Amino acid sequence: MTRTESSGLDPLFRLLVTHRLLVYFGGLFVIGLPLLFRALGIGLSGTARTVLVVVTLAVMVLTYLGERRVGFSDSRTETTQDYPLKMRLVLALALVGIAVGIYVALEVNTLAGLLFIAGAYFFGYMGYRGGLDEGEA
Repeated sequence: MTRTESSGLDPLFRLLVTHRLLVYFGGLFVIGLPLLFRALGIGLSGTARTVLVVVTLAVMVLTYLGERRVGFSDSRTETTQDYPLKMRLVLALALVGIAVGIYVALEVNTLAGLLFIAGAYFFGYMGYRGGLDEGEA
């Protein structure tokens, strides 16, 4: 599908991209929300925490894909480049990995979460810089 063609998801993508900073920072807040609840003495089941994280990650990934699909513009820059599907997938997976790493650091083990975040960052960096390309000489 070319950039000039539209899909049924373009209105949703435009809405998410328009509010992308709210989505990303709000998403990080929601992922850390169980810690706030714990500090306030409010119990939250494991299922509820998992649902919060999964839904938040889904919205964040849709926003990222929307940025790649419909682009975004502000006073400083405009994104109109078409990135290869492989690069978009790698970067989306890296974002998910970072968010999951934050969740693991907050809920399971700080060191394991930080290692997960570092691994996801370097995975995304390698994908962005072309280090994951196959067969290049």
